[in-house]
Amino acid sequence: MESPGIAEAVQSRAAVMPGGRDREERPLIIVPVPMESSLSNNNGTVLICRTDKLETCLKYYISILSAESRRQGVTVVVDGQHSSWPMVRVTTRHLALVLGHSLMSLIVLRPDAFWDKQRMDACARIRREGEPIYIPLSRLSKYVDTSQLPEELGGTWVYDHDLWIQNRIQVEDFLKGAERGASELERVRQRISGPKQGIRLSTAEEKLTESAQVFTDTKHLAHKVLQSGKQLLDRVEKDAGISRGAMTPQDTLDTKEKVERLLEIIEGKLALLQEAWEDVQKRIVDAKEVHALEDGVRRVTDWILGSGEMLLNAQHEVGYDVTSAEELRSDHEAVELQCRETYGHYAELLHKIDLLGQTGVQLQEDLKSQRDFMDFVCRSFATRLERRRNVLITSARFFRLVSEYFQMTSDVYESLVMCNKVESLDSAHCTLLQLQESQIDIDAIETALVREGEKLSDLLSMPVKDALGRELQVCYEGDIVNVREILDMTTARRQLFRDSVEMQRLTLQQATFIHDYELDATQAVQWLDDLYRVMLSTHSHVGCNVFEIQMQKDEHQSFQDTAKGTYEYGCQLVNAALTLRQSCKLPLEGNVARSHGLRQSWTRLNTAGQEQMTRLRVSAVFHRTVHQHCKQLKEMMTSVTAIDGEEDAARRRSKTRKLFSNRERLLVEVGRMVRLGRLLRTRLREPLSQEHCEMAERGDIDSDMNGLAIEAVSNKLAEVTNLAEQLDKALCGSESLSSATTTGSANISKLALDENADWYSSVLDKSSESASKATAGGSSSNSSNSQSAGGNEDGSKSEEEFITASECTCTPPSRSSSFHTASEGEVTSPWWEGEQEGEGEQDPPDQEIKEQTAVELPEEVVTSVVENIVVTETHHITLSHKTEDVPLPASMSERHLHREVAAITADEASRDGELNFNSNDALLQDDRGAESRDVESELLQIKQEGEPDINDNIVHDLKEVGQGDIFSYSQQHITRHAMAGVF
Repeated sequence: MESPGIAEAVQSRAAVMPGGRDREERPLIIVPVPMESSLSNNNGTVLICRTDKLETCLKYYISILSAESRRQGVTVVVDGQHSSWPMVRVTTRHLALVLGHSLMSLIVLRPDAFWDKQRMDACARIRREGEPIYIPLSRLSKYVDTSQLPEELGGTWVYDHDLWIQNRIQVEDFLKGAERGASELERVRQRISGPKQGIRLSTAEEKLTESAQVFTDTKHLAHKVLQSGKQLLDRVEKDAGISRGAMTPQDTLDTKEKVERLLEIIEGKLALLQEAWEDVQKRIVDAKEVHALEDGVRRVTDWILGSGEMLLNAQHEVGYDVTSAEELRSDHEAVELQCRETYGHYAELLHKIDLLGQTGVQLQEDLKSQRDFMDFVCRSFATRLERRRNVLITSARFFRLVSEYFQMTSDVYESLVMCNKVESLDSAHCTLLQLQESQIDIDAIETALVREGEKLSDLLSMPVKDALGRELQVCYEGDIVNVREILDMTTARRQLFRDSVEMQRLTLQQATFIHDYELDATQAVQWLDDLYRVMLSTHSHVGCNVFEIQMQKDEHQSFQDTAKGTYEYGCQLVNAALTLRQSCKLPLEGNVARSHGLRQSWTRLNTAGQEQMTRLRVSAVFHRTVHQHCKQLKEMMTSVTAIDGEEDAARRRSKTRKLFSNRERLLVEVGRMVRLGRLLRTRLREPLSQEHCEMAERGDIDSDMNGLAIEAVSNKLAEVTNLAEQLDKALCGSESLSSATTTGSANISKLALDENADWYSSVLDKSSESASKATAGGSSSNSSNSQSAGGNEDGSKSEEEFITASECTCTPPSRSSSFHTASEGEVTSPWWEGEQEGEGEQDPPDQEIKEQTAVELPEEVVTSVVENIVVTETHHITLSHKTEDVPLPASMSERHLHREVAAITADEASRDGELNFNSNDALLQDDRGAESRDVESELLQIKQEGEPDINDNIVHDLKEVGQGDIFSYSQQHITRHAMAGVF
């Protein structure tokens, strides 16, 4: 409201903007239309004046709104209730002309009487866009809420026009003063900033004093404007809050936004002014700093070209030994200490100059030139100083390495090469390590010595320049010649020293190998002794059946392989140590003793292992063969029953002859296996070696380790004997077999069968009586069987379980005695075979008795088994010369034993075509070929190494296996008498 026309027009209330809004949030402008009577007397002058005031008010109201509010437009309500239609029409047209696009809605209020005179309903008329809306006051609430209408139009909006005018005057005064303040702030800032060129120190103080007062006054004015603006905003908000109901008027909001934006501009200008003032102060400080830097650069450059060059020119020597080189190095360190302060100033100046350039300070050209010259001079001087220091350090290190090299080579040669005894094998390895470490250290020192010597020579050959880059005349020819001579002396000493050290190193290395090999050989002996003790404690028992024995054989074979590998390993070590001792010309007594101990441990272990393997193999052969014999005896008893049911007498006689022939051959084999079991059982009672016996006495191992195996052998013998007895009983009780004999032998057969019947009756009575006694004393018998297998008491008790030939004095004679060996009966045949040859009958193939037996051992296997027993007796002949207390014939020889083995092989070979296998018996024949081959090889080895007298004793003990009682050859015995010498 700068001009009086605007204030007068607003005060005339030609148009009013109370602050309310229509339903579309557009600000309201209310234009009251005066009555026509008040304008008629002035001939239109008053009407024109009112139109001008209305136009001024409208333009003013539009100007105080923001651009955004003007784009949204305004809503004008023309109050024509008390005026005529021409006046209303003139007013509406003038409003549309003045407001233009800002007029979004024009509402004209007409009195109700006007609508009563209209002949058509106004609601039926279609309104076009931009046309005024003519409505009565009662329908104004459709477009504007009553809370936004002033009281004159029936609303509740409170509006004080005079207060509004007063606030607008204050706002406009503040806006005018704030704009002037912002302009003044910008002018002062530009004045303080001035030109961007660097400020001279001479004019800096004057400029700082002049600008300080201006900056203070302007800053105070800006703070005053900001404070008055905040007070004005608070007052406007307070007045608007009293007058409004639920919403702030749009003009108040726009005014507040304008004032706040102006305040932000002033604050920004004030911040810029503050920055300009700080920049002025900084530039003045920078000018002072630049002046100080120029003075520092000048002082550093003068010291380098003066005092520094004089200190370096006074030193040129490099020394001729360690002492002189260290003294020169100490003098040079003193010079470096004097230069350290100048270096510090130089670095500080460079840092400050570079920092000024990074912070945006414009440096003068003369300062840049002085800086570059100072940098060149200082770097040249530092390079020369560093070169001098490197020369002195290299010289001192070179002479120190030369001294260390000569001293160390002398010490090593005297202590490790000349004064060392190779016979001390225990310390050879340590001496060798010391020699190797010393050689490595000497080589490292030599390499460093040569490197430092060449480096020193190169440094002395390089030219020397001063701080300005000018070359100086310094001569180091004598020093270079001295270094070359020292290097040549070092090379010559190295060749002599290396030859001696290499020879000594080889000798010590061989001595170390000898020591290691002999230690390992001693360990191998210890391993063999440990294996021997382990075998005696855990691998000296024998299983009770074929499967268990087979597993033990596999484990024992693996055990023997381990022992053999250990022995071979020890032999290789001993031989290698022997070769090295001979090469080094060392005494051989220790190697010979160690070799003897290794061979002795291996012999002891191998002997015990072979004995255990022989026991396992013989036990396997015994159990497998006895099983086959039991099966064949059972099949013969089945054949007896089948012959009894045969009706044809001729066929019955033929089958009877064949049965007796098979029985005779089988009982011969049974007798041999029984005697083999007897010898095996006796052998199992004996320890593997003397150490084994001592361990059992000390209680380290179980003394009855093979008790179960002995009991199993006894059970097998009892089983085969029982089956043989049952077969003879079946033969005695069969009438068809008794009547099937020939006429020449009828009486003899009848007498034999009668005697057999009487004998079996007495045996059965005695057996039943013995069985009752055994039942009553079963607990004592069981406890006696768990004792030591090698004791006499256990052997006697095991023998008491069976009836021997000496106990059965009533045994009838029989020509089919099992003591019939092949060597004794090779010229005599049983009586039924004679009849068969004379009769010449053959049974039809489909009527022959089908016998299912296990495959018999081949000739070489049986021979090897017997020979293996001979081997076993050879190793333990000192422990026991007799296996039982049964008297042995003294007239037998080794020839009879081999003849008996040949007879067993011939009998088995003749029956190979007749006997069959079943699937269960096939499992019992595992590894027969391997056993036979191993036994044969062991037998050949023992025969080659054994003594004749030992073999004779073994043969003497084994003859009871192949020889029966002498007096019983021509008698007729049954199977019971065949077992006489076994139990």
